[in-house]
Amino acid sequence: MKETRSLVQCRSLDPNEDAMRLGRDEWKAEIVSSYPTIFQPPRGLPECRAGWEQLIDETCSKIEDALKPEEGDTLTISRIIERCGRLHIFWEGILSARARAEVEKAIERASIESGDTCEICGGEGRLYSSGGWLLTACTGHGRGKPLSWKRRVGFVRIVRGTIDGKDLILSCREYEPEHDLFVDIPPETIAE
Repeated sequence: MKETRSLVQCRSLDPNEDAMRLGRDEWKAEIVSSYPTIFQPPRGLPECRAGWEQLIDETCSKIEDALKPEEGDTLTISRIIERCGRLHIFWEGILSARARAEVEKAIERASIESGDTCEICGGEGRLYSSGGWLLTACTGHGRGKPLSWKRRVGFVRIVRGTIDGKDLILSCREYEPEHDLFVDIPPETIAE
């Protein structure tokens, strides 16, 4: 039986492009300097590859737009990382209920979209497993074994926080792709 593979378009980088733009960390510093109200360097500097630059930039823009200082909203991005092939954005601060909902929605959306975006080039991607590591990549950058889409579990986002010195689950939401929205679910239904 002949194996067929469908290739996903990969955006290749021209080696003659501006060397500063291709610098490994230049885009990270640019993101941080573009949003001075939500970053306190060196904290929050993205710890992922350049393929997610646009996704991070769009998310930071949405977060900044959600903040209303007159409502007492303050927020600092404390960490941006890749974990298990997905983008994770951590923050600390004090937000109104309205701002918190908008910030969490932006972060949830970024995490979902990162699961379909090559972390290296920003093209259409999928999850790969190689030597115990997970990576979301296009077929050109993917290493190891592509994971079956059918085996991917539903996306559940658990937000933890500390209130009065106690670590608590603040919200637990599941993504429903058929409706393209997040739905609150009881934390006790999640096996940790």
